[in-house]
Amino acid sequence: MANKIGARPLVALAAGTLLAGCVNFSPLDDLETATPPPTPFAQALFKNYVFLAQSFGNVGQAGYASFDQDSSIPLTAADLSVAALANAFAQKALLLSRDEVVDPEPSRDVKTHELRDRLVRALTPGRDDFPRDAARAQADWDCWRLNERASTQASSAQQCRKSFEVTLPRLEAETAAAVQAADAAAKAAKDKAATSDAGKPAAADNNETP
Repeated sequence: MANKIGARPLVALAAGTLLAGCVNFSPLDDLETATPPPTPFAQALFKNYVFLAQSFGNVGQAGYASFDQDSSIPLTAADLSVAALANAFAQKALLLSRDEVVDPEPSRDVKTHELRDRLVRALTPGRDDFPRDAARAQADWDCWRLNERASTQASSAQQCRKSFEVTLPRLEAETAAAVQAADAAAKAAKDKAATSDAGKPAAADNNETP
């Protein structure tokens, strides 16, 4: 069984100075009536996104960014506002509440592309076998990648990155151990079947010539 690695608490991303007022008809508003999704992984990811969205506090009446079909903010959106970040996380939570798939944020360079590939590989078995840890790793990744695109959230982005550097290896260790255990069990079952077959008497040849 893989050793547990303590992850940092999910980073609260409240901005220092926030606009007054409220956001009307935004994803953040719609969170109040959103229903958590049915599966354990989606439920955990939904809770993480809701926490991140609401951690900014009152984001005021500032507009929020549009989203690609995969629920990500377009990479051409250079510098995100606090309102855009809050609504980006809220939008992801809303998609999950509608039982839609939300993939990790896209990477922007070779280094982060390799990290995202590792995350996607770990999520494949992790969603079912370790839903809470898988959801936390994806939330940390999205927290890092989105906050890095807001000039006012550089510190929060680095905190999310440091957390991701714990939660991804933890998920990878857990899934690797589960795969090894499954392989060992399959091999043991195969060996047992082979031993059992070897102990059986040979079948008589009923086609012998008298």
